[in-house]
Formats: sequence, structure tokens, C-alpha cells
Amino acid sequence: MTELHKLAKRQLKRFGIDDSLKTEHQDYFAAVSEAYVGYEQDVSTLERSLFLISEELNERNALLKNQLGELSETKNQLQSSLSVLNATFDATGENIVVYDVDGNVMSINCMGQTFFLQNGVTEYQRWSALLSLFKYPNQAVQVKQKLEEDPTRHINGVIELSSNRFFEYRSLPQIADGKLIGRVWCFRDITQQKESEDLIQHQAYHDALTGLPNRNLLLDRVEHALALAKRSEQLLAVLFIDLDNFKRVNDTEGHKAGDELLIELVQRVKSRLREQDTLARLGGDEFVLLLESVASKQDIRALCEELLAILTEPFCLSGRQHFVSCSIGVACFPQDDNSAEHLILKADMAMYQAKAQGKNNYQFYDQSLEQQAMLQVKVERELREALQADELEPYFQPKIDLSTGEIIGAEILMRWFKPDGSSVPPDIFIPVAETTGLISQVGKKAIDSAFECISQWQSQGLSHLKLAINLSIIEFQDAELIRYLLSKCDESNECGSQLIIELTESIFMENKEVISRTMEQLRTRGIAFALDDFGKGYSSFSYLQILPIDYLKIDKAFLQGVTTNKQSAAITRTIIDIGHNLELSVIAEGVEDQATLDYVMRERCQSAQGYFLYKPMPRNDFNTLINQECQQSAAGSQ
Repeated sequence: MTELHKLAKRQLKRFGIDDSLKTEHQDYFAAVSEAYVGYEQDVSTLERSLFLISEELNERNALLKNQLGELSETKNQLQSSLSVLNATFDATGENIVVYDVDGNVMSINCMGQTFFLQNGVTEYQRWSALLSLFKYPNQAVQVKQKLEEDPTRHINGVIELSSNRFFEYRSLPQIADGKLIGRVWCFRDITQQKESEDLIQHQAYHDALTGLPNRNLLLDRVEHALALAKRSEQLLAVLFIDLDNFKRVNDTEGHKAGDELLIELVQRVKSRLREQDTLARLGGDEFVLLLESVASKQDIRALCEELLAILTEPFCLSGRQHFVSCSIGVACFPQDDNSAEHLILKADMAMYQAKAQGKNNYQFYDQSLEQQAMLQVKVERELREALQADELEPYFQPKIDLSTGEIIGAEILMRWFKPDGSSVPPDIFIPVAETTGLISQVGKKAIDSAFECISQWQSQGLSHLKLAINLSIIEFQDAELIRYLLSKCDESNECGSQLIIELTESIFMENKEVISRTMEQLRTRGIAFALDDFGKGYSSFSYLQILPIDYLKIDKAFLQGVTTNKQSAAITRTIIDIGHNLELSVIAEGVEDQATLDYVMRERCQSAQGYFLYKPMPRNDFNTLINQECQQSAAGSQ
């Protein structure tokens, strides 16, 4: 009998069925046993299936939990992003409005709401409210037309609102699934930026102090005026105005007072101008006046005279009155030029001619001025080459003691001799040197020559001789040149005690305190000072008392007429008396004949120089002259 399933055995045993019965019903019990086996297999299969299903469900449950967690995290991130976007939307410095395709507001940030409310619009739900803000309707119409032509286009620009504020705008289409669903508008207030740009633009074309047009704007206006004058065949004039002695105000009262003077000057000048006239400031104390549609040159002359008159009236600065004047140069279209740059340049040339004529006057341009300017350029170029080639040579004009007739020293006069033997007169190259800054190089050559000569005198025991050099205003105010002079004094052995610096009266019209300090500094090295051309310029007893002057030199213009002109004789006599009373040594400069020599000797002038006595001579000739005099003096004493 086949082995029964364990469950079948357990059932048979439970019900007390014996083995005989099992044998008798063997097939039946075998079938039951097989049924139990099948059942057990089915249960096992079911359990296995249930286990697998459970495992799968657990996995799916875990996956769902993870997905739910991820969804929750994504939701949180989306909420956070939305919060950031909303905060950004409201916190941005731009005004943002979103409209749908029908022109209704879909979204608007806080700035956008304020944008409308500040501009007087409370109902802003429609796109038309936005267009109503435009100050100029045609701008709104143009924007609308562009969007009607292409609703998906990107647009941007700058608009001025009715509130007079400026906004930069940008607008982009809002598209979803390839379909236009709305439009985003962003507005940024650029009023302050626009004002800054306008200020920068204004500063680029206007003078900061006076608010007048500067050179850039002046050139533009002159060019436009010339174009109009050419079409209408009208007279046009450019006036170049430069103040006389303005530096003195800055030096004595300070730059603030100088600025106040310039501002008042502008007001005075503008009070005499027509609406179409342009007054511009080029810088410093230089102004240019553009006169359009002028009837005649007589009108220009009348205005120039009027300007000269109002500018000589006193200026009250810091409670004190100050007096200045101006020099005016005039250039006209069409006779002088048809270019803006050239007209200003030629008016400038005419202004310098006005200064050369004694200041406080006006001059019209003529072609000779341009020739003079070209000559100056030529002289400057050649002078630079001459300084490099050492073509400048010191000449010595002896000075004599009128009581003994002996030579007591000399004045160094720089002469320029070209390689071809020709020479350039000092009255040609010295002014050019002063205006081009080359005068300091000329001054250094004079200083070097002076110390070289004085050193030689000291080696010969000629310590009684004095050597004079001329320093102009420009040289005396050149700190580097003064330091150079001081260093030469320190390097030499008391050479400064034999040096005289000759200064013209005009130098004392500058800052007296600075001039005085420089003189005192040089005086500590033993250097003496002579006042050159006394009586010719700005004679004043005050600076004779204040400044350390040792010598007075009478201007040769007075000496030339002492024997024939009573006024010249009286002035010369007065100058000599002034020198004596102030205990100054008086030098007669420019003695050209015996009668003049007799006169200055009779009037007790201490010393003299001039062509009648000795002409300027090279250093070797002067040394020979000194040696001869020393020999004669030695022979006479034996």
C-alpha cells in the first residue's frame, strides 16, 4: 500500500480506522492521500503567492511613501519658490504689471500699484490706464501700433509721464503652449539718472563757476551762427575778452574773491547783451563773446567801449574795492575768416595786441597780427634750437662811478648770435621766451655766466665790482629758478655779495608778500636789488619802503629828454631826490651823449651806463677793459 499523507494518517488514526480497512479501501485512501498532497501543494502555492504579493505590496507602499515624501518636498520647494517669487515680485525696484490678452490686469506688484496711484490713476485694471500715463499721446499711439502689428514682439524705450518723471520700460509677451496668453510690463524710474545725465551733459558744455557755455558749446554756436550768417550775408563778430591784472586779485584776496569777481563780471557783461548773443568762458579770466546779426562795425566798437567802461568800475570784494580792466580782441566774419576756430584764434591775437597797446582797450584783427604770430612761432622754434646749441652769449655793459669815472661793475645782457653771423634782437626773442616758458633757461644761462665771472673776479681780488642780471616777473616767480640761484650762491664763496638782481616795477604789482619773501631769502646770500626803469610803470613809494631795494635805475626814456624837455628834467631830478632821501644808490641808464652825462653828474647821480660810455661787449673784451683799468690804477698810485 502506498504511503499515505501524514494528514490522512492523522485523520484515520483519529477516527479509529484499522489497517484491514485501509487495505480493503486502498484505492480510496490513496486518492484521499493524493488530495491531501494536492491541497498541501495548493496551500503552499497560495502562501507563496500571498508572500510575493505581500512583498510587492510592501515595496509599492514604500515607493508610494517615498513618492509622497518627494511630492511633499516638491510642494514645499514650490511654495518656497513661489514665496521667493512673490517677494521678489514685490521687492523689485521695478513696477511690474501683467495683462491678459484682453488687456485686463492679471497680476500687479506693490510697486506697480504705487506707480499708478502716484500718477493719479486709481482704476488700473485695464491696459488703457497704462497708456493714459504717457505725457505725449503720440508716444502711446506708437506703442499701441507696434503691438497691434506684432503682438508677440519685445519692446522697450523711455517715456516721460504726465508727472514729468522719466521711466524706462520693457515689455515681453507671455506665451504658454505656443499661445499668447498675456503681456508683462516693467517700468523703472530713471528720473534721477536722467537728471544726472543732463547734469553731466550740461557740465560737458558749460563752465562750472559761471554757468556760461564753455569752449565746446561756444564752437558749436559759432559754427551754427556762421552757417546762418553765410546764408543771410550778415556781419558776425567774435570778441575775445581777457581781464588785466586778475592774478593780483587772486594773489591778494584769494581764489574765492577772484571767483566772486568773475561772477559779477559776467552779470555786468550780460546786462549789455542781446538775447541772441552768446557769452562763453574759456577758462581763468578769458571770455569769448559771440555777436550775431551785427549791423555794423560801429555797433561793435560801441559795445567794446561800453564793456571797457563797466568793467573799470570798482568791484566790492570782502568789503574792499578792487579795480580791474580788460583787453578785448575782435575778429569778424566775413572779412577775417569763415571758420569758428580761426575766428576765435584771430580774436585772441587781437586781444594780445590790445594788451601790448597798454591794456584796457580793444583792437580789431588785421593780417599783420597773424604775421606776428607766425614770426613768434618761428622765433620760438629757433630759440629752442639756439638754447640747445648754446648760441646765447652774455654781453657786459660797464657801469661807471660818476664821481671817479671808474668802472664799478656791469650789467649782463643776453645776446643771440646765429651760426651764420646774424643776430636776433633781445626785444624779439625775450618776449617770446617769456610767453613760451623758455625764459627760465635764458635766466639760468645769465646766472651761470654771472657766477663764473664773479668767481674769476674774486680770484683776481676784484671784490669791489658788482654784476647785475635782469629777472622778469615770470623768472622771479619761478620757484625752481630761485632754488637754482640759491644753490649757486651756496656752492660759491660769497659770490652773492657781488650780484645785483634788476627787477622792473611791474613785478611789485604781483603778490607783494611772496615777492618780499623771495627777496629776503636771496638777500641772506648777500644779493642786492635794483629797481629797473623807475618812473616808467607803476611807481609807488609804498614798495620802496616795504621791499629791500638798494638801487634805483632811471628809465632812459626820461634821460633822453633831460636837456631839452623841462618835464623830463623835472621827473629825473625828482627820481634822483627820491633815491637820495631813501638812501638808495641812483643809476642813470641810457646815457647816450655828453650833455646827458653832464646833467646826471650835476644832479649828483652816483653811477651811469649807456652807449656814450660803453656799449655792451663780449666777456673777453670786458675782462680786457677791467685789466687795463686795474693796470692804469696801479700805475697812477705809484
